[in-house]
Amino acid sequence: MVNPSSSNNHPGNPDLSKTQAELLQSVLMEQSYPWLPGSVTQSYEEDLETAGQSLEISDEEAISGWQGLSVQLDQIWAGSNVDVLALLKQKFATRLPETVLAAISDRAQQLAQQATQGLSESAQPMVAQMIACVKGTVTAIGEADLQVMARPMAFAMRSSGAEELVDATVISVRQADWDKLSALEQARLSLAAARYAIAQVETTESHD
Repeated sequence: MVNPSSSNNHPGNPDLSKTQAELLQSVLMEQSYPWLPGSVTQSYEEDLETAGQSLEISDEEAISGWQGLSVQLDQIWAGSNVDVLALLKQKFATRLPETVLAAISDRAQQLAQQATQGLSESAQPMVAQMIACVKGTVTAIGEADLQVMARPMAFAMRSSGAEELVDATVISVRQADWDKLSALEQARLSLAAARYAIAQVETTESHD
């Protein structure tokens, strides 16, 4: 007896081949299989594009962000300037005008800022830094004479008795109004204030 169904299972049956082809086509066209390479690639690219768009910033936003950072940095330095200037006033207010103290304070902090930025000026010896702080206010004394007056305080500040030498320098200058002091006396007081300001800036930075 011949089994009727045996002919349907024959490998060469054209009806069976057609059915298998249709089934395979329906599987390949099904969209519910996320592991298919085409679907994965398209979805991945769309996700990347969306993420990239969310990270994009306009030129205006970039400029605004940089300006905000600049303001914050200016405020930090401004706050530091107030502290150093206040210390200078506390110690030298009766001996030097406030305008001179402010100029020395500003210059001392500029030198410190240049040092943090790695500029070549930060490599100046202490004597040169002291002279740089007073150049704008002491104009009647040559740089060679300023170096001679600055060296003792510059080297002494490395020892425990450094501030005592600054105090001794201030005391050695006679008590008189600023305008009545000689150019040498003004230079000595200015250099003492400069060395003190530099020391205060260095102390502030070491605590940050």
